[in-house]
Amino acid sequence: MDLILYENNLDVESFVHTLDDATECYKFYWMDSVLTLLAQGKTEMDFNEVINGMIADAWYSVSEYHLHLGLKDRNGNIMNSLERAVNKLIKNSTLKSTATREEIINTIKEFDALLHDEKYQMAKNVPYRLLSSFLKGVGGNDKLWEHKKRLISYIEYIDEKQCILYKVEGAVGLKKKVIINKQWVKMLCDNMVTIKGWIQLKKIRYLQQRNPGVPGIIYKLEPENEKVRKLKNVRELWNEVIEKRPIADIYSGEKLQRNCFEVDHFVPWSYIANDEMWNLSPVNGTLNSSKSNKLPDWDRYFREFAQNQYLLYHTVFEYEDLRKKFENCRRDNLVSIWANEELYIQGNCEEKFVTILEQHMKPIYDSARIQGYLVWSVK
Repeated sequence: MDLILYENNLDVESFVHTLDDATECYKFYWMDSVLTLLAQGKTEMDFNEVINGMIADAWYSVSEYHLHLGLKDRNGNIMNSLERAVNKLIKNSTLKSTATREEIINTIKEFDALLHDEKYQMAKNVPYRLLSSFLKGVGGNDKLWEHKKRLISYIEYIDEKQCILYKVEGAVGLKKKVIINKQWVKMLCDNMVTIKGWIQLKKIRYLQQRNPGVPGIIYKLEPENEKVRKLKNVRELWNEVIEKRPIADIYSGEKLQRNCFEVDHFVPWSYIANDEMWNLSPVNGTLNSSKSNKLPDWDRYFREFAQNQYLLYHTVFEYEDLRKKFENCRRDNLVSIWANEELYIQGNCEEKFVTILEQHMKPIYDSARIQGYLVWSVK
């Protein structure tokens, strides 16, 4: 993050380094939650409400996309307390992945006792460790971190000398309070958008490291605006193909009619986070709703999917009037280099086309399976 110049003597350089060297995700979510509460006019907030905000902010990424926020132990158990808290909510509540932040926080309050252990673990170190860049005299392994009363007193001592970001009021457990220094409030509020963007960047980098096979992490932090989904040109192209070739629904085998289909993402959009043509197929709307956010059974449906893809490809190169509609898709639906340079080039026979498609799609499909996406087929 670039150094923010400000009119007073705040230790902005230390603030810039608050999120450095994060081995876990807690600092990002803690800082984000604190700023959200500050934007609501709160300069004093207890640990519990900050952590509730952390859980709410992590909810969508974990519940909808199965993102991992930390490591697992040798037995495959989730070690990250924030991820465990979200998973407890998934298991015990009826919250939808797209629930509003207010709905999530209200549900968290209902399950407060259930989430106590995870909250307590996050409260033990995160609020203090975030201030480590201000506490230059305390090393990472200093025993002071384990003695909270002494640590709180030391934070107050440093604050008197250099105006630290916030102090901690020494109540009990989750009732302890974060008190943002008045001299920091204006700076944080005036630069809220910039600071929030910086936190998001840090968060994305961390999550990408923890989920290396998952594409489009940036689209998986919060519900995506449906208006960015651009399928109009693909639908028009498939309509023209259906006029010239018999195209069957890949799940039922029934013949599709013009304008009587939905455009389906074979690998769910929620995982792949794009509208690339090579992942799209016209399907029966009812079956598409049934499939929802699941992976179609590869062994049962990929061959039919690939054959429809080849029929589109073959028809486009056979009929000149379809080429313009195909080119209309290029900006939003033909972005992948491999698709442009290997798949949608003239001269591929069906076997070669299907082989190229499978070589590129199967690793993505397998990665989604590992991430926890369920497999679906028509009953």
